[in-house]
Amino acid sequence: MHDEARELGFAQSVHALRVTLRVTPAGWALVAWLAHGLVPLPEVMLWVGIFSAGWAVNMFILRKIERAGCSIQRHHNHLLAVALIDGISWGLVVLLLMTYDRYLDAWLTVVLCGIASVNLPTYVTYPPAFRVLVAAMWITATASALHLVQGMRAASQLVEGLLAYFFFLLYTMRSISSRVIEGLRLQLENAALANELQSTLRHVERQATTDALTGQLNRRALDSLLLRCVDEAEHRSFRFSILMLDVDHFKRINDTHGHPVGDQALRAVAERVSAQLRGGDSCARYGGEEFVVLLPGTSLAQACEVGERIRAALAETALATTPPLPVTASIGVAEYAPGMLVDGVLAAADGAVYVAKRSGRNQVRSVGDDAAVASEPGLAVQTVAVDTDRGDHALAPSVASPAVH
Repeated sequence: MHDEARELGFAQSVHALRVTLRVTPAGWALVAWLAHGLVPLPEVMLWVGIFSAGWAVNMFILRKIERAGCSIQRHHNHLLAVALIDGISWGLVVLLLMTYDRYLDAWLTVVLCGIASVNLPTYVTYPPAFRVLVAAMWITATASALHLVQGMRAASQLVEGLLAYFFFLLYTMRSISSRVIEGLRLQLENAALANELQSTLRHVERQATTDALTGQLNRRALDSLLLRCVDEAEHRSFRFSILMLDVDHFKRINDTHGHPVGDQALRAVAERVSAQLRGGDSCARYGGEEFVVLLPGTSLAQACEVGERIRAALAETALATTPPLPVTASIGVAEYAPGMLVDGVLAAADGAVYVAKRSGRNQVRSVGDDAAVASEPGLAVQTVAVDTDRGDHALAPSVASPAVH
């Protein structure tokens, strides 16, 4: 995590340096104002021109680093080059603008110290670059002072004063930087822990709402969704329907092939059912070999069409189990009606499943009127009368006599 903290510190230093360099021209304006009338204009313009060229190069390098993605391994030398160019440019103040007035020399010395201080927060997350900056400023200023020793007053005081001040900044930065990097490391660790905790909470939430065998919603999650749908239906004119699906003769599969094969069959059924649903639909394992499909915004007739599609998909080919097993399902369809409770909706669909079972299985039956679907040839519509207050059901007379298979 320490390496990641250093990488983050490097990236922050690059960004902060770009921001700092954007206001650097204000420093040029201050120096030019101080030198106005005291230093020949060509000397001032020469210094500004040299600095402008270095500034443009630095902005180009920093922009290139950020676009490529900051990396210590790839861009360490680039950032040191930026610090070197910046330090030399400021150090040239001594060569080009000093020796003309002693008061100006004092003010420019203060400017150099201020520039180093202003840049300390910029480089605090990457100290090597700051060391290069102040070293370049001091070496350039010292060389310039030695070159101008004949004309410059108190050259040794300037060199020694800058050296003492820069050492003080470096000493101060050492302790500050280590604490900042440690803070970045703790920040990254906290972020990693938060992500891990969030991932764990999502996993626990999935476990709490997901059936472990089939990967579909469990009964608890289904009840929660149904309660929400009932509330929406009561207050916002929202409609929804449900399908209750029961795998035909599932006990025979367990008795003949064993429970492991039965588990495979349930998983395969769940996959086929889910493949027929829209993005907003939900499938839940209701218990044993029963599944409930929740269809928001769906009328009874539309739900019957979905149920028929699911029934056909199950009956079309054998399941990918070992051995492959042909299965069918009896499906009951119910639409929510005002005043119904969750138990009432489930009971209505369960009653329709009962009718499908009694009528020969492998078919879709619904609660209601002529919107019901008889999936097998020769089967007529049968409805279920439901008491929505008590949630129980009873068979009503059939519209036509079913042909039992």
